[in-house]
Amino acid sequence: AFEGLSEKLHGVFSGLKGKGSLTEEDIDKAMREVKLALLEAAHWYENVFLLGMVFLFFVNGQWWGYVIGGVAVVLTYHIVIASVLPLIYAIQYSDKKLLFFSYGMSVIGIFASVMAGYYFGLCDANMVLLTTGPLKDYVDANGVAHFGPVNANPWLTLPLFYAFPRSVILLALIPVLLHVSNGMAMRELRGLYLQRMSEIDDMTQLYNKNKYLKMVKETYPKVDKVGVVFWDVNGLKATNDTLGHVMGDKLIASIADSIRGFTNDKCRAYRIGGDEFILICEGENELKMNEIANEWKKKVEELNLTSEIPLSAAIGYAAGEGKNIGAVIKLADDRMYANKVEQKKQRQ
Repeated sequence: AFEGLSEKLHGVFSGLKGKGSLTEEDIDKAMREVKLALLEAAHWYENVFLLGMVFLFFVNGQWWGYVIGGVAVVLTYHIVIASVLPLIYAIQYSDKKLLFFSYGMSVIGIFASVMAGYYFGLCDANMVLLTTGPLKDYVDANGVAHFGPVNANPWLTLPLFYAFPRSVILLALIPVLLHVSNGMAMRELRGLYLQRMSEIDDMTQLYNKNKYLKMVKETYPKVDKVGVVFWDVNGLKATNDTLGHVMGDKLIASIADSIRGFTNDKCRAYRIGGDEFILICEGENELKMNEIANEWKKKVEELNLTSEIPLSAAIGYAAGEGKNIGAVIKLADDRMYANKVEQKKQRQ
C-alpha cells in the first residue's frame, strides 16, 4: 500500500512540475488525486488492522491486550500517511514558516512512531532483524525460517534506516508543494485582479455600473434603509469641445475625487454614466443625505479656488426603504434633474 501511495504521489507531482503554469483545474485535480491516494492507503491499513483484531480476539480471547496493540499499530503505520497531511494543509497559508514548522513536527512524529512501534506495537521483520539478504538466506527449501540475531542497536539502526529515509522523502516533497502553493497564490491574485477590473471604473477608481446594477439587484433590497445622492456633472461637453478631452477627463476625475471622501464601509460611490455618479449609503436617512450633499457643495467651492477648470454638478438626494431602492434612486434622480434646471436658469 505504501509503495502504491508513493507511486501515485510521484505521478501527480511529476505531472505538476512538468507544467510551466498551473490552472485552477490542474491544482484541483492534483489535490483530489492526492486525497484519494491517501484515503486508499489509509483504508488498506484500517481493513488489515480490523481483520487482525477480529482474528486475534477469537483465537486467544485476550481482547484488552490486542486493543492496546492495535492502537499502537495504527499510530505506527498511519504516521507515514498522516505526516504528509500537515504539509498539504500548511502550504495553503501565505507564511511559509508554517510549512517548515509542520515538516519539523512531522519528522519528530516519524521518529517517535518508529521507536514506539518497535517497542510497543507491531512492526515488520526487518525492523527486528534488519534483514539485508535474499529470501533464501532466511528460509530453507522446506519453507522453514531461520532468523539471525535480533537487532542489536535499535536506537541507531531504526532512526538511520527507517525514520531518516521517510523524513528525506517528506523533505523532497516540499519544493513540489511550494510550487503548488505559488500556483494557488497566483490563481487567487489573478482572481482578485479580474474581480476588481470587473467592478472598478478605470478612470475614477470608483465602482462601475456593473457593480452598481449587481448591488441594486442583490444587496440593497435586503437592507432596512438606504440613502442616495445623485450627481450629474455640469459642462462636460463644453469642456471637451473647448479645452479638449484631456481636460474633460480631468473634470470627471476631479468630481470623482470630491465624492470619494464620503465613501466608507456603508457608503459606496459608483460612476454609472459618462458624467453621472451616485452614492448609496446603507442604514441612513434623508437628513444624513442632505448633510452629505451640503458638505460636498462646500468642498467643491474650496476645490474651485485652485482648480484649472470650474467644478460643478447638479445634485439630488433621497432616502427610503431598501426594498424600494429603485424608487429611492428615481426620486434622487428627479431632484437632481430639478436642480440642474434651476442651475441653468441661474446661469442665464
